[in-house]
Amino acid sequence: MTYVNTTSQPKERRFTSPLQIAEDQMLIGLTLLGQVSYLMWRTFGYMIRLQIDWGESIRQGYMIGVKSLVVVGITALFTGLAMSLQISRELVSFGADTSIGGVVSLALVREIGPITAGVIVAGRVGSSIAAELTTMMITEQIDALKVMRVDPIRFLVVPRYTAALIVIPTLSTYAMFLGLLAGIFIAKSAANVPPDTFLDSVRQTILDRDFSVHYLKSIINATVIIFFSCAIGLNTRGGAEDVGIATTRAIVWTMISIFILNFVVTSLTYAPR
Repeated sequence: MTYVNTTSQPKERRFTSPLQIAEDQMLIGLTLLGQVSYLMWRTFGYMIRLQIDWGESIRQGYMIGVKSLVVVGITALFTGLAMSLQISRELVSFGADTSIGGVVSLALVREIGPITAGVIVAGRVGSSIAAELTTMMITEQIDALKVMRVDPIRFLVVPRYTAALIVIPTLSTYAMFLGLLAGIFIAKSAANVPPDTFLDSVRQTILDRDFSVHYLKSIINATVIIFFSCAIGLNTRGGAEDVGIATTRAIVWTMISIFILNFVVTSLTYAPR
């Protein structure tokens, strides 16, 4: 008698057309936007009524902010070094070395600072939030909270968002400051531009509006990271495999949204009219 081991037979894989993949992703995106909108509406309601767990918010601030200082600092420092080196090389070739500080500071304040902090926090914190909340959903901890008449949104989302509104703009400023230090170092070592000349160029170039846009982008990044990660985590069910799927989805959608909204804000504030 001959036995056939059916478990070792390769599974037939169906080919999915690019159009079908695009339709599926669009449906996922629209569903996610609805979930995020509902989460924002509920969260803002609690915050307006000051129903905030401040102790948990402080703990989340430590988790989001303090534990991100090193990775944000290293990323901002070396991004500032590389960018300043390229800018210095080009401006020196045109005899405009005294403008290095202004050009570097514009890039840092308007784009590099908020983008660096947003992307790093999205990768480190957003993925962690999505994984944690998905695990709580799978292990029925969220259901247990509801049985005890504890609203998961007030208990889990509100403290995280409260902390992020304070911490992420602070991280953006921190990244901007380190980038400027890198610019001063490169300007002096590569272009022989004194720090005083560098800082004079910064003061002549940067406007108050630039800082306002910087912090607006930081607040938008905080909103995107927390609500997208929480929405994905609180609406995922299944098994252990789904934790990884939710984590990946949170990173992808959060970063895509950060870059899209960054462009929208930039086009509304700096586009030529």
